[in-house]
Amino acid sequence: MHPVQFIEFDRPLLGDSLHRYSLHDLYEEAMVVSVIGQEDHPEQWTGVLMTRNGVEFVSSGRDYRGRCDWVPASWTYDTFNKTWLQPGAEVEEDAEIKREDVPTPVRDERYMTWRARVFREYPTLRKQQNVKRVLSDVWRSRGVEATAK
Repeated sequence: MHPVQFIEFDRPLLGDSLHRYSLHDLYEEAMVVSVIGQEDHPEQWTGVLMTRNGVEFVSSGRDYRGRCDWVPASWTYDTFNKTWLQPGAEVEEDAEIKREDVPTPVRDERYMTWRARVFREYPTLRKQQNVKRVLSDVWRSRGVEATAK
């Protein structure tokens, strides 16, 4: 098991702009008006943001993954991976999945159960243009032992 890597950002400067998406899917932007932390440990800090609705707090001890988390204005949100991306970060795109890579149905497995299992194992398969054809080819070549009920 791999340790979870927190998504965090460096201590902001006074006047820096941070942004997020609200629960109503509105884009919000705020300015850092106060930052406090030890000089010896610049990675530990707490900041105050001035927003239209009052103040918000950010700190170094949080994991900034959610769409509603405050992050630097230069970051973008990746809706497929559901995480924030720093500038210059590349999204790992899976290559086209071939018919041979799709797992075959097990004995007495129903089509929808098998299809859900395939999409769990290969989430990028949903975005491919030929997904219906690939799934259909694999299902039809499954053999006699697997039947649709």
